[in-house]
Amino acid sequence: MTVAQDVVKTMLAKGYTLSKDALIKAKALDESYQVSATAAAKIAELSKRIGLTDRINAGVDRVRSVDERYHVSETTKTVVSATGRTAVSVANSIVSSSYFSAGALLVSDALKKAAEAAKDLAAYGKKQ
Repeated sequence: MTVAQDVVKTMLAKGYTLSKDALIKAKALDESYQVSATAAAKIAELSKRIGLTDRINAGVDRVRSVDERYHVSETTKTVVSATGRTAVSVANSIVSSSYFSAGALLVSDALKKAAEAAKDLAAYGKKQ
């Protein structure tokens, strides 16, 4: 993505309305001053000078090596899967529990009584 595209994307995200003409002018301005191309060249030069790409690749290789040796990704997937199954099992146990059913009936009854009291109160207020 070019700098101009990033600026336009940000402006649109913030609610600005841009006409097609404005986009064409922005692209022409970027091309005439070579802003995007210059920025990309400077970043590539800096990366080459300090070896950023090589360092990132080395870091990725180390992470991959550790993952292959200790099976971190596989273990994480297994743990997440087991946790999900356990959560579903616990939720099913709670819902099927007689205590849950009794509590649900109690809450339902309390809400029903509160609704009746509100209705009676409203009717009393209309009489006055």
